[in-house]
This record gives sequence, structure tokens and C-alpha cells, in this order.
Amino acid sequence: MVAYSSVAHMGYILLGAAAATPLSILGIVMQMVSHGLISALLFLLVGVIYKKAGSRDLDVIQGLLNPERGLPLIGSLMVLGVMASAGIPGMVGFIAEFIVFRGSFAVFPIQTLLCMIGTGLTAVYFLILMSKAFFGRLSEQVTNLPRVYWSDRIPAIVLAVLIVIFGIQPNLLIRWTQSTTNVMMNAQNQIVNVSFNK
Repeated sequence: MVAYSSVAHMGYILLGAAAATPLSILGIVMQMVSHGLISALLFLLVGVIYKKAGSRDLDVIQGLLNPERGLPLIGSLMVLGVMASAGIPGMVGFIAEFIVFRGSFAVFPIQTLLCMIGTGLTAVYFLILMSKAFFGRLSEQVTNLPRVYWSDRIPAIVLAVLIVIFGIQPNLLIRWTQSTTNVMMNAQNQIVNVSFNK
């Protein structure tokens, strides 16, 4: 499911690149940063869960948010990562997707609407994942989970903090990327002008 969400994020990048408006180009750079942070967090957490539970089968791992015998911190970080991937406001994923969609709508309105629907579907299949793996009773097959060490927790916490900071203060990311995207747009306009003059 994490891999499927990555494919969806790449689709938004292709949409913004095809639209090639200044706003969509800014959005795709932000989407690439957003995707890197979110995917790194989700794949890290999936790896920790697999290492501790010994399975990736949703029928085997259940109730991992159990505070006594489960993986409550890892589960909480997974909830945050899933929310960011689904484009929930307050996370960097929402800001990046919004800018891509806003910049692409004028050029590709139908395709942009289809991508918006895809964002909603991402939320649905991640909700299924969260419901099966983290909520409910802890599965008997994963009752004695090994302890999660800080070497696994710290990278996940850092990624989660960056996802929230860039979601709440997107200007930090926009300020870093806008000068680059402006140069890219100027170069593209010069190439178009040269080709038309020939």
C-alpha cells in the first residue's frame, strides 16, 4: 500500500510537469520533497513493524496500537505518515498536492479532478490498512513483540517533525525552492522562444 501511494504521488508530479505553469512547477518540487519525507517515514515504519512482528500480513498483525504489548509510538507515527500521504491539511503532503492541483487545473482540468479523486482513494485504502493493522485487539501471533530501540525511533520522529513543520509553515520550503523553479521557467521560456523564432 505504501508503494501504491508512491505511484500516486509520482502521478501528481507528472501532471504538474505536463502543465508546466510556474505554480505547478513549484508544486512538483514541493511534491518531490514531500514524497521523499513521507515515503521515507512510511517505509521505515513498515520495516520496524516487520522486524518486530515478523510479518507484513494484515491478517497476522492486528492491534499494534495496544499501549501495553503493541507498538504504540510506531503506530502513532504511522497514523501521522498515513495522514500526510493522504493529503490531510496541516501536513506537507496537503500543501504540495494543493499547489500542484492549483497550478495544473487551468491546463488540465479533467486530469486534475481525477488526481483529486485519487487523493481521496488514497485516504480510503490507508484507512483500511490502519484499521486492520493498528486498531482492535492485539493478534495472538504478535503478543510478545521485542522492544523498539531509539535507533529506530529517532529517524522516524525527525521525519515526522519535518512533515508537520513543512505542513504548518510551507513558506520555509517555498522560499528554498522558488528561486530554482523561477530559473527553470525562465530557461523553458527561452527555449520556447528560440524554437518559435526558428
